[in-house]
Amino acid sequence: MFSIGNTIGAGIFAMTGVAAQYAGPSLFLSFLFAGGIAMTTAMMLAELSSRIRTNGSAFSYTYATMGELPAWVVGWNLNLRYGLCSAGLARGMTSYFVGLFAKFGAPLPTWMYSMSFFGAEKCSILSIIFLLVLHLIYIRGTEESKIFNMVFTVLKLLTLLFIIVVALAKFDSDNFSPFVLDEHDGWAGSFYATTLIFYGYTGFDIVTTLTQEAQKPSKNVPLAIKASSLICMCLYALTAFALYGMAPLQNFNAETAMADAFASVGLEKISFVVYFCAFFGITAACFTNLISQPRILQ
Repeated sequence: MFSIGNTIGAGIFAMTGVAAQYAGPSLFLSFLFAGGIAMTTAMMLAELSSRIRTNGSAFSYTYATMGELPAWVVGWNLNLRYGLCSAGLARGMTSYFVGLFAKFGAPLPTWMYSMSFFGAEKCSILSIIFLLVLHLIYIRGTEESKIFNMVFTVLKLLTLLFIIVVALAKFDSDNFSPFVLDEHDGWAGSFYATTLIFYGYTGFDIVTTLTQEAQKPSKNVPLAIKASSLICMCLYALTAFALYGMAPLQNFNAETAMADAFASVGLEKISFVVYFCAFFGITAACFTNLISQPRILQ
């Protein structure tokens, strides 16, 4: 659940519309191509995690195989990654939280999510509050963290499955003809979209920072890495297939293509579900990044 919670975040909502501009109807294949590439990394991590059963992810693996200096560089890079990702995801949580209130006709005051502070523009008080709340949940303990992550991940998966089912109900096979876009050199556009989509698969390695909390880590951690990668790949591809079958995504604004697609077929209320799903997804991803960072510093 930690791997799935961290992988399925903002990527599926932000990158679907962007990649559709290049891949067109072959978008779901681009997700499968990117997933196949990500699986090679997952297999490597699964092998290393089965042999080196300790927290620390790539830091521990580098230390065991290459020594202290390379491990020091990798460790601080991971620390920077988890810290910056948490900050960025907290801003994403704020964006969708503010968007939800705006959808309900009760917009939040601007100072809560965008204000100037000591020369910095667009400081977000809400983002700081979200991070503090997530930290308070984390310091309660591993069991509480596991329950919180599981609840938000399950909510995210249920709403994503609901989006898929509704989109399939409006499916039109004519949207898949022609299968590739000539204006982006056909299949070249599909492969370019694959490079954009790959970002959406980063995150399944998060479980390697929690190895010592796992039961039978030599068996369960590699299994979690491979299973989460496969589940995310299938969900991504199915979401792209269903959404494009409902409406050609390249005809909409790249950043809001998912919500715009539902509005184009008379299902504007489903955009609420999209916002909820995105908020749940980003919250779970932010929380798992916060959990992982201290493991690198131990």
